[in-house]
Amino acid sequence: MSSFQEIDVKEIDKIATIEKAVHNKNYSETDLFNLYKRFQFNINELLNPEDAYKSMPNIQSRALIYQKILLESEKVKKLKLLKKLKDLFKKDGLNNAFDTELKKFLEDYNPTEIPDNLTSFYYTNITIDNYLEKKIKFDNDIMHQSKLVNYFNGDYAKSKIEKDVNNFLKKIKKNKKYYFSTKDKMFLESLKSDGIIIQDKYNDIYKIDENEIPTDIQIMINNDEKGMVLLRIAEVIGQDDLEKIDDDTIYFIINTLNQLNIDFIRNKILFKILPLKV
Repeated sequence: MSSFQEIDVKEIDKIATIEKAVHNKNYSETDLFNLYKRFQFNINELLNPEDAYKSMPNIQSRALIYQKILLESEKVKKLKLLKKLKDLFKKDGLNNAFDTELKKFLEDYNPTEIPDNLTSFYYTNITIDNYLEKKIKFDNDIMHQSKLVNYFNGDYAKSKIEKDVNNFLKKIKKNKKYYFSTKDKMFLESLKSDGIIIQDKYNDIYKIDENEIPTDIQIMINNDEKGMVLLRIAEVIGQDDLEKIDDDTIYFIINTLNQLNIDFIRNKILFKILPLKV
């Protein structure tokens, strides 16, 4: 590919190729966004990007929103624009093209500054890092380390998971030596939360502790105060590596996210902490 400096912003096909390469992590996000800076927009388009981008080609619309982000000083407005840009990438299947740069922007925010309607977006993109640094090793003798966990990565059809998980439970019930761990519990409880039917005959395989969630957090859940609950979860996680947090704490976090139906964050956590990585 030609040097990025030599690419004209009118060469849409080349820029589209670069976007895909950035999404696939073959080029840095910085290279792409430096290209976006070179697009020319008039003052009305920069003042009213929310209206102007809708009539533009997709690449140009992303460039406009990015330039407006750089110009915007009001933090909540900038946060909304960041979400808009992330959504525009997702729309074209380029979700990974705006990860690193997005996190850099979000690191300038204090969690208390985030309005409730943007907390899910904020914590999804800053709290949980990608798990690409290690290779997964599946162990099909242990439920939470088996290939069944691919369900939380979007690689397992719901129509198939129900049959396979009940078959796995059948095998567990016959194996008197099987140790049903806390991670197995959070795996199954999350499936149930998604409407996956676990046959009644397996109800006695494990017990649920109804007091896992602190009372004050349960009250916030009951009041659907998602922003406050996510803030508390962020405080619990802090700067710790998720894989170093004890299983009981992770179980409480997963149970909380299940009750709030915040599946995207929950799935990222589960796929990070359940499978064995080498």
